[in-house]
Amino acid sequence: MRTLYIEEMTSKEFAKIVKKDPIVFLPMGACEAHGPHLPLGTDTFQPVDAVRQVAERVGGVIAPLIHYAQHSSTHNLPGTISITFDTVRALVKDVLDSLRGNGINKVVVVTGHLGSAHRTAIKLACDDAALKGMKVMMLSDYQIAYLKKPDVCEGLEDGHGGLLETSRVMAIRPDLVSSKRTVGKFIDSDFMVMPDPENCYPQGFVGDASRATEEKGRLVNEYVVDTLTDLVRKNFGC
Repeated sequence: MRTLYIEEMTSKEFAKIVKKDPIVFLPMGACEAHGPHLPLGTDTFQPVDAVRQVAERVGGVIAPLIHYAQHSSTHNLPGTISITFDTVRALVKDVLDSLRGNGINKVVVVTGHLGSAHRTAIKLACDDAALKGMKVMMLSDYQIAYLKKPDVCEGLEDGHGGLLETSRVMAIRPDLVSSKRTVGKFIDSDFMVMPDPENCYPQGFVGDASRATEEKGRLVNEYVVDTLTDLVRKNFGC
């Protein structure tokens, strides 16, 4: 089944698709620093790849990507482009309202960025859509990928831009991953609210990225796609 993107349709084609009551996937990415070895679009490439495959499996339609996110711990690092909490909430709310106004009743929002404030902003917008009668699923592909951490991280500490994410991007866009990869550490702030939280990530990432492999990335990415497909089929009856 071919991938259906709303932005590639004509107005007439879209109206025809809507009559079939499709599931619309809304991918959300980010432009954020992920250490010296990963591209700024790391949190975009991962959900976009997963959404494409899941949509093909369930006959879904993909809405235009939202490419920006709210960032806290990395907002002062070079290349991170951040929008505010209120902007994220308003943007997702407006998009969902507009989709509903176009006759869309079922939406799956998948964000690659898992920052707590960013996720809360999206959740509030989804709550509003659900109260208005829309059937909505909201999650991060990273939440699913993290379940494979014991299988690929060998018991080592891992996090933002680490072994797990590096492996996933290597399987999607190996051309954008540096061959020079080291170990990134996290320094706990001991519950202090920091004016410069990026200092908790001296290398800009957490984990042993040198152990990342394309094979591990394929394993995790396949798990993400399979799991998300099962969730969508279970909750949307397709």
